Amino acid sequence: MRGLSQSTRIESGVVALADHNLTPLALLVLLVSFAAPLIRITASIYVLASLSRGCRARHVAVLFRLAERIRPWAMLDVLLLGTLIAITKLHDLATVEIGIGLWALGLLVLTLATLDSSMDRHAVWAALHPAPEPHVRPNPSTSMGCLTCGLVQPAAAKDLPRSCACCGAELSRRKSNSLARTWALVATGFLLHVPANIYPAVTVISFGRSASSTIVGGVLQLMNREDWPLALLIFTASVAVPVLKLLGLTWLLLSVRFRLRGHLLDRTRLYRFIEFIGRWSTIDVFVAALLTALVALGQVATIEPGLGILAFGGVVVTTMIAAASFDPRLIWDSAAVGSG
Repeated sequence: MRGLSQSTRIESGVVALADHNLTPLALLVLLVSFAAPLIRITASIYVLASLSRGCRARHVAVLFRLAERIRPWAMLDVLLLGTLIAITKLHDLATVEIGIGLWALGLLVLTLATLDSSMDRHAVWAALHPAPEPHVRPNPSTSMGCLTCGLVQPAAAKDLPRSCACCGAELSRRKSNSLARTWALVATGFLLHVPANIYPAVTVISFGRSASSTIVGGVLQLMNREDWPLALLIFTASVAVPVLKLLGLTWLLLSVRFRLRGHLLDRTRLYRFIEFIGRWSTIDVFVAALLTALVALGQVATIEPGLGILAFGGVVVTTMIAAASFDPRLIWDSAAVGSG
């Protein structure tokens, strides 16, 4: 841009956010774009290699449990989409050259998608389960199933915690304090949603003049430029999805509170959809981090992240943890379906 150039890598966005005193957001980007994918890939390789050698030690199951728990937080696919959006936003302002790092990221995302589609997790857990005692069948009234690996095993004595014999996860009939924790997290998400849309997400400074933009304002700017596909994508991921997640979780909590009996399957599917879609709201966080690192050309042009994107990152994390805290079995309990 005007003879000046700037290059960026994945970690450049982390450093740029930290330099602007947005350390919590920098740690989030570091976790979901580097740490979580690396841990997941390394743990999966170790588990599969161990099974191929016939090793079924408990630490292998614990590692696979870690890889599965961290899977929703490994967001390289979201990062790739956010990078493409950042490039699209810059194409009218500067000449953008795609480096080998982006091509490698695309191949890595494709590889991980192939891994997800080809790995039979039920088969992996079945291979890791301890051998059952012969001629012993589990008693439904005194047995519990592990939510992580699916192993059915005798329940612990009343009020005594117990870990799974296979993967070490805590066993419980229902998630402890599920409703209270989910209500608290949903309320926090609603509170953070206000500054996320009031305060600027990014500020563009060019030749001493600054222009701030909120998340919704960025969508409107794209619409004014008649860039409708990109505007629709950002509106869906950064505006519609967070609001619908909060409203959907609120509806599920109220349905349990008032013991509604109808549409049990629909409400269960709604919960699974909320759990799946939550991670894609991180797109705007990646876009802000990449633009901050890439557009740092002194007086010519600089992009600075604002408090709005920090609050928005809080909304994303809060709603993801809220979905993980909610126990969908309570939907059926409240309707008095099954033994409860």
